Amino acid sequence: MDITLYVNNSEINRIGKNLTGANTISGTLREQTNVIEPDILVSMENPTAYNYAYIPAFKRYYFIKDITSVRNGLWRLHLAVDTLETYKTEILNCSCILDSTNETGLDKYLTSGNWVAKVKDKTEIKNFPNGLLDAGEFILITAGG
Repeated sequence: MDITLYVNNSEINRIGKNLTGANTISGTLREQTNVIEPDILVSMENPTAYNYAYIPAFKRYYFIKDITSVRNGLWRLHLAVDTLETYKTEILNCSCILDSTNETGLDKYLTSGNWVAKVKDKTEIKNFPNGLLDAGEFILITAGG
């Protein structure tokens, strides 16, 4: 079984991680483990420079959550699956309708060739003559006929 170790320089919630320093090691799975949060024993000089891994046999990318020294040259890697990177092809190929963002305005929408922005033909804005209170207000937005 091969494991490729990487240095991940991207945010954990990014699809399309910036992975550098690939180091592939081979071995045999000798203990019971699971594919979502496996504990893997690796024999190598020092894996502490790495924070990310890919296991082709499991077809999954992993964050390295913890590294424990078992003995000289033997390390236990506690991994946790990176769902976004593991299923990035499927996620990016989804047809989606984007109906809200954290920012307002069409120029603030995230871009993707598969996203369709729902834009209404008619927008009516009612101004508050006395403004909004400092304590906070709610703005009601309705959709429909």
